[in-house]
Amino acid sequence: MGAHAPVTREALERFQLARLNAIISYARGHSPFYRDSLADVEPLTSLGDLTALPFVTADDLRSDPYRLLCVSLTGVAKVFSHFTTGTTSRPKKIFFSESDTERIVTSMEAVLATVLEGAGLDPAEATVAIYLPNNGRPLSMAEMIAEGVTRLGGTPVIGACGSGTDEQIEAVMSLEPDMIMGSAFRIWRMTQVGRESRDLRAAGVKAVFITSEYLSSAMRARIEDAWGAEVFHHYGMTEPGFVIGIECAEHNGFHYNESDLCFEVIDPETREPVGGGEEGELVFTSLAREAMPLIRYRTGDIASITREPCPCGSRLLSRIGTMPKKIGMIHRLETGESIYSSIFDEALYEIDDLIDYRIWLTREDGQDRLLCRAEMLGSDPAFIARLEARLLSVGPVAHAVEAGVLAPPVVELAPRETLRRGGRSLKRKIVDERPCAGGERSGAD
Repeated sequence: MGAHAPVTREALERFQLARLNAIISYARGHSPFYRDSLADVEPLTSLGDLTALPFVTADDLRSDPYRLLCVSLTGVAKVFSHFTTGTTSRPKKIFFSESDTERIVTSMEAVLATVLEGAGLDPAEATVAIYLPNNGRPLSMAEMIAEGVTRLGGTPVIGACGSGTDEQIEAVMSLEPDMIMGSAFRIWRMTQVGRESRDLRAAGVKAVFITSEYLSSAMRARIEDAWGAEVFHHYGMTEPGFVIGIECAEHNGFHYNESDLCFEVIDPETREPVGGGEEGELVFTSLAREAMPLIRYRTGDIASITREPCPCGSRLLSRIGTMPKKIGMIHRLETGESIYSSIFDEALYEIDDLIDYRIWLTREDGQDRLLCRAEMLGSDPAFIARLEARLLSVGPVAHAVEAGVLAPPVVELAPRETLRRGGRSLKRKIVDERPCAGGERSGAD
């Protein structure tokens, strides 16, 4: 492109095409899996040619992940064993080399800088409280994030995810960090429990970095109001190396690094590409991985990609839209309509004294049943009735009740802390125990 050539969309796509051909050649030459699956692939002449390549799925990462390795086991610096949400099958194994983990840290450094600067903070002066998993040392998720903070000149403090919610809140209040970061369910619980008896704004937090799960509009508003801080939502997953996209200060979708990741959007049923800006399943190709390149990996996440200029001024890079649902967490009712966690999040978290909830779907006497267990703040006797009314405000639920194929939802109160999520056994908000249940699944799950 030349040292001083302007960076254009065309130049970026030429770069991506060169990277794609390089990673295909590398993977085919070093991995038994790709040696077989890409044996007849000719060099790509355009990004559109990528659609002719076979997909990689979660099943491939479960069944024989070692065949995808492009390095020897001595070249692996970190392996993550990751259970798909809600499953009891073998875990997916994802491998990273030293250079891969270095790239993760560098990416996290850039993401953290975007958030801190977007909140008007100086990264070199910021204290960041990190409430993310710190297991599996060395190079745990929390440690790699902490290293990113350190490289910016800031001060990372890794919180204890396993301690009680009150202890976590007290730790934040004592530390008075500039930013707290953690999964949506953990920060939400800290916010709800904390605001019951404390003025969380007294901690002086300026930014809240949310990752891992869907963030409803009500959750965002409540967190921002309680802490007096700006919320930034991050989209990441283990397979590409945790870091995918981050909101800028405009909060208008997830910006991502197109020099590292190439995304497609497909119809999850036909597996064909969808039109620009349309919603479908995200598929990514890692452009610079050493240990385990993933070429056309089906994420199971449903979203859209836009190339419309962002109000922040970015006119070159694409953005991923909001993440409304995951294929493996969609459940079909007898009416033919589907339910999934995010539509309940939008409806239920409007209730200001709800801490958390889980839903069970069962079948009895030829009819589906929906049980919602919920933790609440305070002791309002009308809480159950309010929550049942909100459940019935969810369109597919109301239609199924009206059609007589779903009994009216039942709400039960759960003791405090019993619905705390963490680990694979409590990740799923909808537990489908109906015979032959399993939702709308694909190879992406």
